[in-house]
Amino acid sequence: MTGIVKTDQLQGAQGTTVTVPTGNTLAVTSNATVGGTLGVTGTATLSGNATIGSNSGDTRFHLNSANQYTMKFSNAGNVAGHLGGGGSDVLRFSNAAGATIMEMNAGQITKPLQPAFGAHGSGTSTLPINVYTKIPVTVERFDQNGDFDTSTKVFTAPVAGRYQFSTGIYLYNYLDNEAGYLYFAIVTSNETYDFPTQSSIFGSDIGTFTMQGSALADLDAGDTAYAHIYQQAGTAQATISHGHTFFTGFLAC
Repeated sequence: MTGIVKTDQLQGAQGTTVTVPTGNTLAVTSNATVGGTLGVTGTATLSGNATIGSNSGDTRFHLNSANQYTMKFSNAGNVAGHLGGGGSDVLRFSNAAGATIMEMNAGQITKPLQPAFGAHGSGTSTLPINVYTKIPVTVERFDQNGDFDTSTKVFTAPVAGRYQFSTGIYLYNYLDNEAGYLYFAIVTSNETYDFPTQSSIFGSDIGTFTMQGSALADLDAGDTAYAHIYQQAGTAQATISHGHTFFTGFLAC
């Protein structure tokens, strides 16, 4: 059965329910005002603009859900991300897979998947001469996005950006002052950042020596970064303390 009801006003007694049978559509083709609460138990599809709230008061738009993620954003059918909460004063943003990429908790912002790593070594080894040696950082203290490889001692950028790197190496057991120089560097796919030292400045073999350096480097997705050291000539007698040698980095912007 089909039919059309045309009226300027639809009114009934208090508690009256207007029912549209399954398979039919109630279409409002002009403006409509709801003076009370409009409840939608199914899916509401808005093809135009939605204006919620007014220019007064603090709350303009309020969503409440028992699920972790209350809103989903898509582009051409592809899920871009989610927005939701994790409790009182906890706001979370997630990627398409539902993993939290940013959380605001009581005003503090954390980014669990933001590339950041810190690695050091374990044990000792002798610094060789006339060969570039990657610093022995084989133990991860943290690696938020899994971008540092302890087997190769290399960081690989997951996305293009500016990355801040810091590194240091601790040498002891009488570093040879007869060596021509010590060359320490952070090496990236786009640039090498040098921190050399002339060994002759020591005057004699020294018991301990630390070399450090840092750089804000631009990397493309897939570019790499690592730190290495080189002793030119002299005697291979200095010992590298792996536990006091480190390499750290994070995506700055």
